[in-house]
Formats: sequence, C-alpha cells, structure tokens
Amino acid sequence: MNLFQILLNLDDFPNHYTIYAMEPWTLESEAQVVLEPSEGLIQLAYNNEIFEYFLEITSAKALLLQLGSQNLCTQVQCQRVIEYAIANS
Repeated sequence: MNLFQILLNLDDFPNHYTIYAMEPWTLESEAQVVLEPSEGLIQLAYNNEIFEYFLEITSAKALLLQLGSQNLCTQVQCQRVIEYAIANS
C-alpha cells in the first residue's frame, strides 16, 4: 500500500496506530500502518525493507481535517500532510 492510499483511507485504521513509510516520502512511497510499541519505534523492518516513522493516524486525520476547509483537491491535501511530516521529522 502507498502513502496516498493510506491517507485516503485513514478511517479504516484504528486511531492508536502509526504510519511508517519508505523514504523519500512521496504519494507513491510504500507504507505500512501498525500498532506502535509502547517504547516507540523510529524504523520498521518489513520484508527486508526499512520503513521510517511517518505520522500517527490521529495526527494525519487532524491535518486532513484542517486542510479540508481550504478547498484543496484530495491529492494536494495528502501532499501537504507529507510536507508536514517531512518538516517535523
């Protein structure tokens, strides 16, 4: 699954889960949504690939909710979420 698909379907995931994605982060980046362990996890190894911490589901939902009031198309909204994650990583 890629970041764009995950961001389009955030309501399909529990709020306490976290998004991890392969860098560089783009709409097409491969990504995973998992329950973050209590000790935190910066990287996730899966099928010999490394996924970096991207955002928590709740944070991504909050950002998209804010962006939804700006009359931006869905793709641009998702790109803005990626830009936010990059700036705050």
